[in-house]
Amino acid sequence: MRKYYEEMSNFGRQIEAFRAVMLTGGMTPAAETLRITQPAVSRLVQDLERDLKIRLFHRKGNQITPTVEATAFLAEIERAYLGMEQLRAYAADLRQSLTGSLRIAALPAMALGFLPHCLAVFSKTRPKLSIHLDGIPSHLVLERVAGGQFELGFAAVAADRPMVDLTPIRTRAMVVLPAGHPLARHEVLTADQISDERIVMLDRANYLRHTIERALGGRERYPSTIETPLSAIACSLVAKGLGVTIVDSFTAISFIGHGIEARPLVPELDFGFSMVTARQRPMSRVAQEFAEEVQLLAEEFQAPIFDG
Repeated sequence: MRKYYEEMSNFGRQIEAFRAVMLTGGMTPAAETLRITQPAVSRLVQDLERDLKIRLFHRKGNQITPTVEATAFLAEIERAYLGMEQLRAYAADLRQSLTGSLRIAALPAMALGFLPHCLAVFSKTRPKLSIHLDGIPSHLVLERVAGGQFELGFAAVAADRPMVDLTPIRTRAMVVLPAGHPLARHEVLTADQISDERIVMLDRANYLRHTIERALGGRERYPSTIETPLSAIACSLVAKGLGVTIVDSFTAISFIGHGIEARPLVPELDFGFSMVTARQRPMSRVAQEFAEEVQLLAEEFQAPIFDG
């Protein structure tokens, strides 16, 4: 193995000497460029010819002329050098978190509005970043982050889970109303205030359904309901005048100005959104920086609600 590395090292020096001769036009200027002696350059080139079993130069006294094979070989070397430069540039981008990849899985409530906003901000200074964002149910987010398919996840989680670490992301429940609804005159709303309203409810497959039902004190209190699996669909139904709904603040804010108004539900209800990372797998630098950015942007994105 040691012999192999020594031979590779010698070959690299031979290539460097040959390239310098071709680019400078002679042994002496090549030696000056490489800061070694002219005999050393000559020996390296001769060794290269012997190893390759190819004549690279015609020699006449102190004059050398490249052969056709030398010209063709130089072209291949230049392609290789360009590839090496590209590798160096890529490594520099990695070091500065300007490139790389982000694989993110998130519950749809965050994948449809808030996370695209975060990625747009984050990517402005990282145009070479490769991004994959998937919107899937929370239990699949946990499973796939733990399994390594995704580096970062965002989920609604009731309690700690094995194999993953959870970092809370502050959110709260919002009552979403059709634009111009009489209840929009209130700054906050209680469950009692919407007791006579038709409720657009998240279906039972959605983890947030149970949290919302507890806040409402039982579904039987309300005259009728429409069910849907996604909070974004619930907001769309409300925008068309089909009732009111309770969703997370990330979804509600994304729909403000599109036929709905939103007011915080009181008492305050936390939906338990968390950032999910694998416990035994360190994150890449770019993922760490994105995770930090998300926490800052979450506060900024929801500032109109929390500051109010």
